[in-house]
Amino acid sequence: MKGLRYRSDYAQTDTGFSELGRLINDTFEIDISPLNRLGHDPSIIAFGWWHEERLVANVSLYERQFYLDGNRVFAFGVQSVAVRPDWRGKGLFRDLMLRALRYADTRAELVILVTGTPELYKPFGFRQLHETIFSAELTLQNSTTEYRDLSLDAAEDVSLLRDIFSRRVPTSLLAAACDHPSLFFLRAVLTPDIRLVYLPALDAVAALRTTREALVLMDVVAAKIPTLEDILANIGFGRGRVDVHFTPDRLGWKPQRQHRVDNGYMVRGAFAPEGQAFMLSDMRV
Repeated sequence: MKGLRYRSDYAQTDTGFSELGRLINDTFEIDISPLNRLGHDPSIIAFGWWHEERLVANVSLYERQFYLDGNRVFAFGVQSVAVRPDWRGKGLFRDLMLRALRYADTRAELVILVTGTPELYKPFGFRQLHETIFSAELTLQNSTTEYRDLSLDAAEDVSLLRDIFSRRVPTSLLAAACDHPSLFFLRAVLTPDIRLVYLPALDAVAALRTTREALVLMDVVAAKIPTLEDILANIGFGRGRVDVHFTPDRLGWKPQRQHRVDNGYMVRGAFAPEGQAFMLSDMRV
């Protein structure tokens, strides 16, 4: 298109990432600049149209490592899909999606994305997935209350998180991901009521939220997945409802209730747990 230049070489450069960040912030009001300090995902590949030094349209891919129905699966995720308002209606979104999918389809059998506008992606062969929240009313008699809240503003805490991420195992063998921690970090930064709690006796980090109705367990990062009872005992939980926002098959626990939800996931390709009760980690943007 006249006046535009196609590029796919900018995601891992300082100036390119900065311009990508401006596009994301202008479009979605999401500030990704904390990743300059916390660390970028080195697997990101961006496909974009530029007008002079300004990025006007972008589609990015990043590598994902899934465990699905007992098997390890390599996939690509689609993210940062944005077109500036004055450049919409010119076919840039379709062009970049096709370029990204051609790249992904020759390297993986599964492509996944999260969206609030599924109709945009159905023409590209994506279909919607529904997830499940797992809940129960629990009472614990013995609590050790042995934990430490982590801060992403503290270098030693970020270092501890990176170390545990380097050793993490999947929270589920039915449906889980072991991805780069950048989106986990960004979700925690953008959502101040999420607590990152280190449990030294378990050498695990739990991502937690507390609502009026329940304690929400959003993710667990550990070299060995502890039981739900051990996690709750170490954070001093006594009695109440617990909602687990990931597939709980490794928690040594059976939920009393399951609530089906649409969290915006869409897939292109085979997704083995499809139709079963599962949830991927809620610690993503």
